[in-house]
This record gives sequence, C-alpha cells and structure tokens, in this order.
Amino acid sequence: MDYFKKVCAGIEWFNERVAKVSAWGIVVLILVISYEVVSRYVFNRPTIWSYEMSYFLSSFLIIMAMAYTLQTKNHVNIDIFYNKFSRKTQLILSIIFTLVFFFPMWILLIQVMIPNIMDSYHTGEKSSYGSWLPLIWPFKLWIFIGLLLFVIQGLLEFLKDIIRLVKGDDAI
Repeated sequence: MDYFKKVCAGIEWFNERVAKVSAWGIVVLILVISYEVVSRYVFNRPTIWSYEMSYFLSSFLIIMAMAYTLQTKNHVNIDIFYNKFSRKTQLILSIIFTLVFFFPMWILLIQVMIPNIMDSYHTGEKSSYGSWLPLIWPFKLWIFIGLLLFVIQGLLEFLKDIIRLVKGDDAI
C-alpha cells in the first residue's frame, strides 16, 4: 500500500506541476490577443498567425489542466443526486461510471488519436483555418499527451475508489 501511495503522490505531483507550469501560457495567450488587437485596430495591420496561435494556446491550457482538475475533483458533477447517497453508494457509482463511460470513451479516443497524429506528422498536415497554415501535428500531440495524463489520473482515481470501498476512506 505504501508503494501505491508513493506512485499516486508522484503522478499527482507531476500532473499538478504540468497544470501550474502550463497555466503560465495564459500570459502568452493574453500577449498574442493583445498584439492582434493593437495591430488590427491601431495600425490597421492584422496578423496572419494570431487566430491559430490563440486557438492552439487555448487548447494547450485546457488540455494540460484536465488531469489536475480531475485530481482536485473540480470537474462538473451532478451533486444534487450524488450527495444524497451514502459514501459507499457514491463509491460504487463512481466505479461503475468509470468502467462504463470513462475508460471506454477516453481509451477509444487515444487509440484513434495515435494513427491520426502519425499520419498528420508524415503528411505534413497544416491548419486550414487561417492564412498562416502552421503544422498541425504538434497541436494533436499535446492534446494526446494531455489526454494520456487525464486517463492515468482517472485510473488512479478509479483504484483509489476501489481501495476506499474495500478499506474505507482513511486507507488513501
């Protein structure tokens, strides 16, 4: 059990650091958008790269925070019903929903993403939304990495719920 706790602590420490370091990207996003606003409205010279850059940075900020958000239990829940159940029922429901919805959906998405990222890299796929046309595979890669961290955190939460169900809340 001590080894499991150390592994959990290490993964959760890593997910927290990823989220906190990537959160500094909001400063870059603000600078990119501010630069575009000044270029467009003050100098009447809009940029060709700001749309994709703001899109990419926004996705990076969101995806890199997903695992930490799950870890800190800040995802949206339907607490109106959930809080009325006993702790044991809550844990059973969490385990069932994780098995039925969480794992199949996210693992399927990750399986689909791997060949998609590889294909994007090999073909040199470029964005088709603006005129800058940057390569798209880095965007897909960080979404994949963020989802992988999210699934790993989901697995930890699943295992912790099983331990809590069997040994009680104080076991973890």
